Amino acid sequence: MRLTVKAIALVLLLMGAALTASAGSIPLTIVNGGNIADGGVYVGPYNFTSNGQSLQLICDTFENEVYPPESWTANMTTVSNLTGTMFGPGASTQYLEAAWLAQQMFANLSNTQAVKDIQWAIWDLFDTPCSGGKGVSNCDPYGTPSDPNGIAGWLSAAAANYAGGNYSNVVIYTPASGWPNYPNDVPQEYIGLTSTPEPGSMMLLGTGLLSLVTLRRRRSSV
Repeated sequence: MRLTVKAIALVLLLMGAALTASAGSIPLTIVNGGNIADGGVYVGPYNFTSNGQSLQLICDTFENEVYPPESWTANMTTVSNLTGTMFGPGASTQYLEAAWLAQQMFANLSNTQAVKDIQWAIWDLFDTPCSGGKGVSNCDPYGTPSDPNGIAGWLSAAAANYAGGNYSNVVIYTPASGWPNYPNDVPQEYIGLTSTPEPGSMMLLGTGLLSLVTLRRRRSSV
């Protein structure tokens, strides 16, 4: 198939539209809370659909609840732009640590205990400390997490390692409205990973394709 300048321009236009869409709001429908339970709650990536696509996302807000097949609109952002997130830019360190922990969870999905501990560690980063303890893992109304020492270990690892991480593949999904009234009346906030090329990579690919077409046209005219 021959590539023409018009065809390349159309491809670049579609790429730009896709990148613009990916930075906005999307519909989320929760399918289920996964299949791992700990302390009386489901932990680990929950399963969602959005515009016909499947997503696995990690909850970062323990105090809110959602139930399948509940749907809502979520704003997508990155750890470098936290203005619209549920906990705001003042929680930048917590989000960076949560991003590091989310990457570790997705890299260790076959290790059930690690998934449990990492989930409680993420919840502990954000949720209201309880009397006598740092976070929800110390006073969960549903029960006690199975490995408090493991949770503490992951929190320490996140604090020690988050600064050196690369979080360009981390996306935060925040409820599009009502979240300032946290914690009781809005859906939860989630963290996910994406392999979508960054804008710079997409532009580099487009420039390369355009250069190839230009070169071919020059050779044809010789």
